Amino acid sequence: MSEISRFSSRRQRLDHAFLGSRLKNAKSYKRIAGYFRSSIFELVGEEIAFIPKVQIVCNSELDVADIAVSKHVRETALKERWNEAPSEVEALLRRERYRRLHELLTNGIVEIRVVPKDRVFIHGKAGVIEAADGTKSCFLGSINETKSAFAKNYEILWEDRSAEGVAWVEEEFDTLWKDAYPLPDAIVEEIKRVADRVEIRFEEAEAEGMPAAALAESPIYRGGEQLQPWQRSFVTIFLQHRETYGKARLLLADEVGVGKTLSLAASAMISALLDDGAVLILCPSTLTLQWQVELLDKLGIPSAVWLSTKKVWIDQNGHIIKTRGPEDIARCPFRIAIVSTGLIVQDSDERQYLLEKKVRDRHPGRGAQSAPPRGARRK
Repeated sequence: MSEISRFSSRRQRLDHAFLGSRLKNAKSYKRIAGYFRSSIFELVGEEIAFIPKVQIVCNSELDVADIAVSKHVRETALKERWNEAPSEVEALLRRERYRRLHELLTNGIVEIRVVPKDRVFIHGKAGVIEAADGTKSCFLGSINETKSAFAKNYEILWEDRSAEGVAWVEEEFDTLWKDAYPLPDAIVEEIKRVADRVEIRFEEAEAEGMPAAALAESPIYRGGEQLQPWQRSFVTIFLQHRETYGKARLLLADEVGVGKTLSLAASAMISALLDDGAVLILCPSTLTLQWQVELLDKLGIPSAVWLSTKKVWIDQNGHIIKTRGPEDIARCPFRIAIVSTGLIVQDSDERQYLLEKKVRDRHPGRGAQSAPPRGARRK
């Protein structure tokens, strides 16, 4: 019997003809992959679940410099890469796969390590499978560790049963394995979050649970960062005052650079989601666009900035939203409006229209159509 077997997806399904049959009842599986993807477990999850030892080494977005800095930097870089796929789509279509993947990663069966991108880029793909009787075979080819590669793409693969071939691939694997770093717990936790993700309607959400639900899907959390404890504390105080007094009048006087913008922005987001009404953010004119960018980049919130020179709104994409004039400052096209404090300090037309709106909102009988707005002012 020849020690070399050749496979082509043009001739047969590689997941059926090769991978599934080879992994069934195997004792160990070593894999050099390009980028690790969860889809491989959709194909061979049951087979892998019964293999005592599975090791996969793959690429990452890590720099060696990142590794030297801190564990947090490593986890942030990897989490950002992992979350490139929208979690809402993944949770809807592949929830069971993520549950299976989380189980495999936490029960000790599957161990994954990642190699820093500037140390080496793994393009070659290979693997070693140890069968139930102790015999080993190795394989090489263009095929990556994804469902598309094994079931849909055109791929070629060579299997080598010779001792020399197996030893050669194992040496390559062991060298990469030693230079690699364990998959961070943050990624494992993110996999579980996607697996357990539940969607609810806004009207079904309770106020105390809204911050966690909203922030879990925000860009800052999906990128591996999070609000700091003092920022979360401010949001909690905001909700407590809202519940106790029906409104919140708070002065935030933190030091420079500790994140007042996010503290207030998160509170504004929660207020809007709880249907409190329109949110007006007043800040210096030089900071209006910065507020808009941070709202979008950190929390994923669209907003509009009032351009006083042109009397128009500008959305988060830089598009101009035309108006009838200064009176439309009271008709923001988004739930969150950002306006320069200069217009309020000065005796401007915009100031008068905003004050009139405040009076109308306090007296619904005069034509108001919405609940009183809750302001967010930066001190």
